[in-house]
Amino acid sequence: MVERDIYTLCGIKHFEMKYKILPPHTTLNNSIDFLDSIDEQILPEIHTNVFGWVGKVLSGYMEKYYHNKNSRKEISREPFVDIVEQRIFDLIFDLHEDKGKPIVKHSFWPYGKKFALSLTHDVDEVRKTYQYLTYSLKHLKRRNFKGFKNQIISSFKKLGGKEPFWTFEEIMRIERELGVKSTFFFLNETAKVNLFDMKTWRHYGRRFNIKERKIIDLIETLTLEGWEVGLHGSFFSFKDLEKLANELMILEEILNGKVCGTRQHNLNLSIPETWKYHEKLGITYDTTLGFNNCIGFRWGTSFPFHPLDSESSRTLNLLEIPLVVEDIALFSYEKPWQEFLKIAEKVERFGGVLTLLWHHSVFNDLEFPRWGDMYKKIVKYCLDKDAWVATGCEIAKWWKKRENSGVKVDYGEDEIVIQPFPKDQRHFLDIHTGNGMEVEVKHGAEVVKRGSDKITILTSSDEEVRMVF
Repeated sequence: MVERDIYTLCGIKHFEMKYKILPPHTTLNNSIDFLDSIDEQILPEIHTNVFGWVGKVLSGYMEKYYHNKNSRKEISREPFVDIVEQRIFDLIFDLHEDKGKPIVKHSFWPYGKKFALSLTHDVDEVRKTYQYLTYSLKHLKRRNFKGFKNQIISSFKKLGGKEPFWTFEEIMRIERELGVKSTFFFLNETAKVNLFDMKTWRHYGRRFNIKERKIIDLIETLTLEGWEVGLHGSFFSFKDLEKLANELMILEEILNGKVCGTRQHNLNLSIPETWKYHEKLGITYDTTLGFNNCIGFRWGTSFPFHPLDSESSRTLNLLEIPLVVEDIALFSYEKPWQEFLKIAEKVERFGGVLTLLWHHSVFNDLEFPRWGDMYKKIVKYCLDKDAWVATGCEIAKWWKKRENSGVKVDYGEDEIVIQPFPKDQRHFLDIHTGNGMEVEVKHGAEVVKRGSDKITILTSSDEEVRMVF
């Protein structure tokens, strides 16, 4: 029998909160080879203690393998945790099928959407500075003379009053046309700059006065029209609670309200200390966990989760929404669209969140040809694939509401009585069938989606649901 240490308990709890079902004892107490195609040198514990392995992953177990770039790219291609937990759920479903009973669980997403798409933009800079030099040199080094010419054109446009990196109206126009909204994480950089150290030039380019009237007007416009504004922690704030708290305070004063979510600049993280800072400051979610040099699943999952702090033996209240695809990382591949499809298809298959980071500056087609077109192509693809497109805060609030919901199911001979709670809310529930089983709602809900092996229902408030099968 598997010892119930903190990692095993975390893994069990994670599965229970995700699927709203307790795993069977056969899965808990026996060695099950879920990942026979995965390198056992990388994931050795999976074959002896499935839930203990999941708990370790959610506390940072995978980080030790990411020092090597090639290993990082290879490992992050697969959502290991999602694969394992889906197979456990399939096992439970098979057990219920033997008894001829459907399984009832809370839908992952509203209206039974296949997966979620979270659109985000990091507002690193609002004006172009040293990049006139570095971008030009980069294009010359690569013998990209068209790119070099575009830098000259961009310079003249700036002299004419058009700021290359002020692309917010364009983003809002695109997203209005697509019928979606996104999250903008605003940076307030204070890191020191050394003129003789090019590595610090980035801090100068990313310094802007967030209290400038033009920025305040932009933030007000975004929030009033339904976009989310979040905190983009400055370069060193990931290890400085006081600095992070001050940046949060300034942004909340501008917003005249609470900040819901954050992402650390440069994807800097000190695990789990940075997340504990976020938790202490009352931030609901973070979406830093990803890579800026490859796309994929840093901790083997595309679902929101609460990181485990192994030192204090507790899961954090903070919700982590993993970053899956960053623009810069995606365009580092020879065939970006094909690489995107490989990752997107896995998110869709397991029903997670495809978190997209598309920097606002790359919507300038002169500076970044076709990057904006790729963004539109991705959003359209996901909409066609039945994705729920939402801001980070909408996803976090939905997931936390889902975590606090439950369902009581009573089976009769050919009837199911379902009582979801809290009772004063309406709930999206998936009724998993199988083997051609047909179910019909008699009372207390409406069918919003019907598939070959499940239906999704929306319950009426404060009423039990009766179904026959």
